[in-house]
Amino acid sequence: MKKKIFMVLDIGTSYIKCAMIDDAQNIIIHSQCAFPMEHKQQRIEVDFELFFKLALDLIKNCLNDSKTENYYIQAILITSQAQTFAAVDENFVPLYQGIVWLDERADKEAEFLKVKFPDFAQSAGFKEPLAALYVSKLLWLKHNKPAVFNKAAAFPLINEYLFYKLSGKFYSDSTTFGMSGMYDFRQNSINRDLLDVFELSEEHFPLIKNAGTHGELITGDIKQMLGLDYHFPVVLCGNDQGASACGAGLQEKGDMNINFGTAMVFYTLSDNLISNLSDYQIAGKHPQNDKFFLLNFESDSGVQIQRIKKQYFSEQSYDNLFECYLRYPDVNTQQPILDSSEYPVFTSPSDAAKFCSGIIKYYLQRLNVHYRQIKKSVKLNKITVSGGFTQ
Repeated sequence: MKKKIFMVLDIGTSYIKCAMIDDAQNIIIHSQCAFPMEHKQQRIEVDFELFFKLALDLIKNCLNDSKTENYYIQAILITSQAQTFAAVDENFVPLYQGIVWLDERADKEAEFLKVKFPDFAQSAGFKEPLAALYVSKLLWLKHNKPAVFNKAAAFPLINEYLFYKLSGKFYSDSTTFGMSGMYDFRQNSINRDLLDVFELSEEHFPLIKNAGTHGELITGDIKQMLGLDYHFPVVLCGNDQGASACGAGLQEKGDMNINFGTAMVFYTLSDNLISNLSDYQIAGKHPQNDKFFLLNFESDSGVQIQRIKKQYFSEQSYDNLFECYLRYPDVNTQQPILDSSEYPVFTSPSDAAKFCSGIIKYYLQRLNVHYRQIKKSVKLNKITVSGGFTQ
């Protein structure tokens, strides 16, 4: 008799990851591929159709592995990066490249929304509209690509797009959609005032359920494509940071997980939605129990560390890179350089090490800033760490 197994699919900013996990939470097999992000000058985009093909290939790879032949899938559980979205037609065919959450093209739109909604933090979980926010970039699309915007039947986040492609249903979860800026936590619904600004209706957006509570069966086409003789549900389980926090064991108010990945993220549990927010803070619905989260982020820290590693320590390990700070702790702080083509050229290895030490010192200082901000709102209890750079 075959045993039950869960398939977990995580849409990260660096990688799309797929794993099979049994009832005892043992990872039977895992596979990953790079998230197909494209940098075009200051814009960061993704081809949603290519993304779906890669995600489907990962699912097939796991299913075709001999380690999984004695199991059957109980459900696919999806976690995801937030904010990344695309405009699609009535058949969910993308009309324009997906815009990744790291993209900050919508600075003018963010300023407009800031004036229009002075009480934004009370409803949306952000101090004010940001250029990187879904709601700002959706307005950018309306202003700059009117033909695309007007033709669009929906504007799904990337996890909603994947859910639709697997099940044929347009759903979201309150954790991920709650980070879009479009959600009103006071009403537990899409912000109707924002709908008026966009001249859109609720039909352009998904039905919203609490994370992990609603599933839809895969379609017959997907079942056939995967070579299976049975259906199973697909479930949205919130954003990747929330899932990481759950996995790290966060349960009580004041529990915090620091994730060192593409971004440096501080995820702290609270009993209610915090509205006295500082810059680079987000509040929203935790995917588990009745808790909320306070999230601090340093959006490009992991990207910058990867770049200086490639530039100056390509033949050495990350340990060697981080040891720069231990060797030169008193070096001046170095503001990260956004364009890696502008990195200075050093003839001396020690000068390169000092430069890297200064950037590492900058992020250590930012870590302390975030830590102090969080303590103003939540009395900290337990702290855990996770992410690619943790070791």
